[in-house]
Amino acid sequence: MRLWNRLAVLAVAGALACGGWGSAGQAQENRTPVQLYVAKDGSDANDGSLNRPFATLERARDAVRALKSGGAYPEAGVSVNIRGGEYRFTKTFQLEEQDSGTAQAPVVYQAYPGEKVTFTGGDKLDASLFQPVTEPAVLARLPKEAGGKIVQVDLQALGITDYGVLGMNTAVAPELFFNGNVMTLARWPNSGFTTIDQVVKTPEGGSGYTFTYKGDGLRPWSSIEDTWMLGYWGNDWATNDLEIRSIDQDRKTIETSKASSYAMKAGQRFYFYNILEELDAPGEWVLDRKAGKLYFYPPVPVQGNAVQLSLFDKNMIALNNVSHVVFSGLTMEVHRGNAIDINGGENNAIRYCEISKMGGYAVKINGGRSNGVYGSRIYSMGNGGVLLNGGDFNTLTAAGNYADSNEISNYARVKLTYTSAVELNGVGNRATHNKIHNAPHLAIQFRGNDHVMEYNEIYDVVKETADASAIYSGRSFVWRGNVIRYNYFHDIVANDLRVSTAAIYLDDYMSGVEMRGNVFYRIGKQAFKLANGRENIVENNIVIDSGTAIAFMNRNYKPGEKNYNSLMSKFDQVPYQSEIWHERYPTLSGILGDEPLLPKYNVVRNNAIVSSGPITGDNRNMELGTVENNVTFADKSEPGFADPANLNFELRDDAALFGKLPKFQKIPFADIGLKATGLPQAHSELAVMSMNYPQNGGDSSVGLRLNGNTLVSVSDADGWLTEGTDYVNQGTSILLKQDYLAKWPQGSHALQFAFSAGNSVLLTVHVKPSADPQPGA
Repeated sequence: MRLWNRLAVLAVAGALACGGWGSAGQAQENRTPVQLYVAKDGSDANDGSLNRPFATLERARDAVRALKSGGAYPEAGVSVNIRGGEYRFTKTFQLEEQDSGTAQAPVVYQAYPGEKVTFTGGDKLDASLFQPVTEPAVLARLPKEAGGKIVQVDLQALGITDYGVLGMNTAVAPELFFNGNVMTLARWPNSGFTTIDQVVKTPEGGSGYTFTYKGDGLRPWSSIEDTWMLGYWGNDWATNDLEIRSIDQDRKTIETSKASSYAMKAGQRFYFYNILEELDAPGEWVLDRKAGKLYFYPPVPVQGNAVQLSLFDKNMIALNNVSHVVFSGLTMEVHRGNAIDINGGENNAIRYCEISKMGGYAVKINGGRSNGVYGSRIYSMGNGGVLLNGGDFNTLTAAGNYADSNEISNYARVKLTYTSAVELNGVGNRATHNKIHNAPHLAIQFRGNDHVMEYNEIYDVVKETADASAIYSGRSFVWRGNVIRYNYFHDIVANDLRVSTAAIYLDDYMSGVEMRGNVFYRIGKQAFKLANGRENIVENNIVIDSGTAIAFMNRNYKPGEKNYNSLMSKFDQVPYQSEIWHERYPTLSGILGDEPLLPKYNVVRNNAIVSSGPITGDNRNMELGTVENNVTFADKSEPGFADPANLNFELRDDAALFGKLPKFQKIPFADIGLKATGLPQAHSELAVMSMNYPQNGGDSSVGLRLNGNTLVSVSDADGWLTEGTDYVNQGTSILLKQDYLAKWPQGSHALQFAFSAGNSVLLTVHVKPSADPQPGA
């Protein structure tokens, strides 16, 4: 019997056996998708039925192709049901246009109900592979305080020979994971940064910088091979990885192999990494690429714990001009590249997936329309979360690509800056109902036109950068029609860097953005930061317990300068004087004749400022725009919030704010944040991943977010801690007792917190003298 005939028989059998389970939700009740099955113990010689499943996704894909070419493609589509287990990827699962479904009959790749399906790009390293270090030359390089604690794995002996290249931000080098936690390449200082003292020599003809550094405590190195630094070399909003060409530790002088993006400056921050002599803290590791050996200082003994090494560096899944394909309920992890790359096509969806522990992005969407990510949990990404491109600048046709109802956290681990949870490019894409947190830099950045950012909850971002914000765009007069509304920004703490941070930042003349109905709470510096743009609207927002409500910043670009040329070049990239553009943005075609560098026509009105700083900055914005009907309240108990003590900032119908601002529109606060149900189970979190503890200090508290789980145990290198004696579980925090902490000598120590579900969490405690001004360990 020909293959497509066998599959047609399976369609009838699947309908009888499954009663419609697996439909993508668009088929009629009396129609059922063809059910195909893939299993770890399957065979590609099988027919893909429940009892005789395929072994690979490729075989299932080819079966769908056979149905289509044989004229038997079912009216309700195809569901490829993947049985539980871990599927190791060594090549990209590639879909082409011929693998498309239809609007009424999609192709759905989904986890079998009740079973966990994991796509992985890495290998598990069995505990038996980790052996003590015995080579005298290596032992001589290891820190004395780590003696006997370092273990090694001979990767070459395992046939693992692709070690990647450090300093790469795309196909990142292999990463090591311990019980789901990424480990740290051995570094100095162990936490924080040291700083540049003086720049001695600037680059010439492709060379790097020569500079001196501050701080004591760097151990003597016997080799500089494959040693690197990560730093904010020129400004506090951009990082580079620089390889060390030479170092004179006596003179504290370093020569780099290449230049940084911004000119290096004295006082800027950096740290060293991948140095065997600095392997002195639990959770650190080094990969000797020349010898093919991995050296590891485990946080707790390796036995009984999961250790994984990411290896595969290509896209895990790629769709090229494919339409109406769904991936649902899958876990993708431990991978050096991107999880999913979608180019073109329409109505493709990533739904209810857990994507984590990767070097690249979770999902990249380039072009097409109505492609998106929904109801997924994305975390521990080396780069960003979801990158959306698409739309037509000539016709201003929206792509409608989207990131909706996802939780995205702990991203930008490798490339710290300008890698967002969601990035919007092109025309008419959207980021909605997402929960975004825990990142060093941006939450959402946008470029282009007519994007919508609404109903997102954003907190705990911009953690180690300056002159940055949660939502950011800049340097364009032509990126018009963008909307930022009904978002809740909270707990974005001010840092002590020289340039402030914000919740929303329109940088370098960014113009034509509508910002309405947003709520800001505990924003350390500025809620809004507007830098010389025009025709921006700030209306109907509430700012609570924050530094400054709105800060107007001055820019002074001059013709002929680099930044001015960059700003004006955007006019050459779009048909801004066309009829279509003029109808959409009536004032844009004449902007160059209307003193474009002046901040004209901004509107700031009907905003409530609650126990926060006033509107400040460049007075030209007030003189050339409209600033009116903005009211202040001394305390958050005054405006009429439903329950301000519990952070419910929905306005009551009788709220005093409506009396002061009759035109104020009620903000749908209850609708902000995640709306999808059925997301993968959340993992528990600690408020911090490392902490300094002064020797002979008192009890120490660490914030805890259980996220629906329960704490099962706390352990250290010696075994389990005793609840009540060593620590106290306070529900939203863990109190580490003084008597327990007193046993630790100076240095770095690790605690592992295990929960009823999800990954364990590691806490590194750096025990310091009572006063330690030095940045090292």
